[in-house]
Amino acid sequence: MYEELGVKTVINAAGTQTFLGGSIVHPKVMEAMKEAAGKFVNMGELIEKAGEFIAKVTGAEAAIVTAGCYAALVVGTAACIMRGTTLEEIDNHPLHHYPESRKWIDLIQIPPNTENLKNEVIIQRGHYTPYEHAFRVAGGRLRKVGSERSCTVREIEDAIGEKTAAIAFIVAKSDRGVSLKKVIEVGKRYDVPVIVDAAAELPPRENLRKFIAMGADLVAFSGGKAIRGPNDTGFLCGRRDLIRLAALQAFPYHGIGRIAKVDRTQVVGLITALKIFLERDEEAEFKSWENKLKTIERILEGIPQIKRMEIKVESETRRSPVLTIELDIESLGASSKEVAYRLREKPPYVWVLFAEPDKLMVFPYTLRDGEENIVGESIRKTLEEML
Repeated sequence: MYEELGVKTVINAAGTQTFLGGSIVHPKVMEAMKEAAGKFVNMGELIEKAGEFIAKVTGAEAAIVTAGCYAALVVGTAACIMRGTTLEEIDNHPLHHYPESRKWIDLIQIPPNTENLKNEVIIQRGHYTPYEHAFRVAGGRLRKVGSERSCTVREIEDAIGEKTAAIAFIVAKSDRGVSLKKVIEVGKRYDVPVIVDAAAELPPRENLRKFIAMGADLVAFSGGKAIRGPNDTGFLCGRRDLIRLAALQAFPYHGIGRIAKVDRTQVVGLITALKIFLERDEEAEFKSWENKLKTIERILEGIPQIKRMEIKVESETRRSPVLTIELDIESLGASSKEVAYRLREKPPYVWVLFAEPDKLMVFPYTLRDGEENIVGESIRKTLEEML
């Protein structure tokens, strides 16, 4: 179909990037989705049972399936904003009993018009990502604290007021500002829920339970990155009272999350992928990824335009290897961005990431067996052609 539409397929050495399709979906996941597509179910019941499974594997009180991590952040924020309203009185258990009265529907549909509610979401300035817009979509008003490189507990505490709905924490930015542990302590001290964006924080598998165990009130994950489920899935786990409110904002209800509904195939695909993820041999998987990077490193040895190469773990929270290639951009006469774009522009259309001005980053976990050789040769050939 890609060929029929005139769409080029690429070799993805850039990691589980949504703009490239996320991850390689496990064949058993595809089989489960195909089977699910041939049968009808009560979607509310399916979402409820899937949430029970996710809660069990994350150690949370409750959970819901969402259409990606972004949607999880949206409905999670809306839940925090609606905390303390009469919406908490609604009986939506079991989930597949839908509220039909106009009174409840009107309450559910308050977000994003939240001016009369607690609607401020505190976030450290150094935690900026484009995804912070999810908090605004739900009706949140961002209250940014600290600087781009630092923040203090006092600055977070000083920002807490009568309009505070939640504190957001982006795990990918953990190296900047106040730690999650201290943020959670502040949240508990002032009775303010902490929402954790952990979209790409797998592996290691232990991170599925880590943030809940630390005391986070809500944690959002992607279902389509390391879990290798459908790329348009995610889930939100956390406190039962907040998940109840989040569920009312999501499908099958008519809240702000209704725009990002999940299909039965998505739910089944995610749960199947999660089960497989829990059984995978992490050490063997890490070793295979590392070996692919070593192959690329060997292919690139001796190229004068490369100053140095290093394979290291991606971050303190994310246990996956990455190969960093430092270029001699003076002799090359081009930046790492230009090299990365050149790789993308012609066959075999290899995608790597770059950090300007001089670094390329190669990620192995989206490479099929044998593609590491193609990546290495493509980088070598491109650098030689640019001399």
